Amino acid sequence: MGEKEKTNDSHDVRLKELFKNKEAFLSLLKDCVKAEWIKDLDEDSLKPSNHSFILQDFRKKEADVVYEATLKNGKTKVVFYVLLELQRKVDYRMPYRLLLYIVEILRYYYNNADAKARKRKNFKFPAVFPIIFFNGGQKWSVPLSLKEMFDGYKIFGDSLINFNYALVDAKGYDEESVKDFQSKLLKVMMMFEKSRKFGEILEITKKYNKDIAGLNEEEYRIINAAFDILSRLHGHSESYNLNEIVKPKSARRADSMLSDILANPKKYIKEYDDQIKKEAKKEMNIEIAREMLLDGEPIFKIMKYSKLTEKEIRAIEETL
Repeated sequence: MGEKEKTNDSHDVRLKELFKNKEAFLSLLKDCVKAEWIKDLDEDSLKPSNHSFILQDFRKKEADVVYEATLKNGKTKVVFYVLLELQRKVDYRMPYRLLLYIVEILRYYYNNADAKARKRKNFKFPAVFPIIFFNGGQKWSVPLSLKEMFDGYKIFGDSLINFNYALVDAKGYDEESVKDFQSKLLKVMMMFEKSRKFGEILEITKKYNKDIAGLNEEEYRIINAAFDILSRLHGHSESYNLNEIVKPKSARRADSMLSDILANPKKYIKEYDDQIKKEAKKEMNIEIAREMLLDGEPIFKIMKYSKLTEKEIRAIEETL
């Protein structure tokens, strides 16, 4: 389905690997989405797609995961479209962006259907069920339906095109809400998503060591890769392995790592703050460039005030 994946960002890789695990994805549907009709899903028919529908403008900001399945009646088809929204700030265009992705999915399905079959009266598109997985710091305050983006939507009612999407906000989960998750992998990864310091990740790993020790080989590979990615994102050049914490004989090593981090809090706080400031400044410069482009200012002037390169400004210009 659609265009081949090109996303390689560490955050994207971590979560895409998680949700390509079928048990973790089923747990997401049953334990987080909780739609009434999920119980009618034919779990054997559920299969992931290795394609993406992310538009070029957003390829650096987000990633997606696509699954196809049928219900237990063997006829009703459904496409699950999970958008991994990994920015700190919410995007109020989200319902509109989802609409574009849904149209691309339908276009692909239509173009790949039998030419004769799609002309028949009984030709049906698969149901497309959109899900947002958000792990940003802000509160999600975007409307959960497309129609709310239309002026006067209450007046025009059902005449407007509409759909609702399911929201899974990672920061809304705690130890109590994940304890009964069907997937132990998803349980631990959801707690990882709440962490803002590597010390917290170590503590979570130690706390859930029994769950981690009970993972199968593929699940362990996914969570170990996530652990290593997160350690690097928090400024650790050394590659860590879950075995150093999960295995009892390595408890001293785990405590040593934790002690080192706790003994140098200023270093890690400064690194985190510097990263936040850098990203905030970049966003401000992008906004300056966008406003100057809308005002018709020349490129050389925009480069001077936004501190962006001509290539970066041209890329912004294409989105206007």
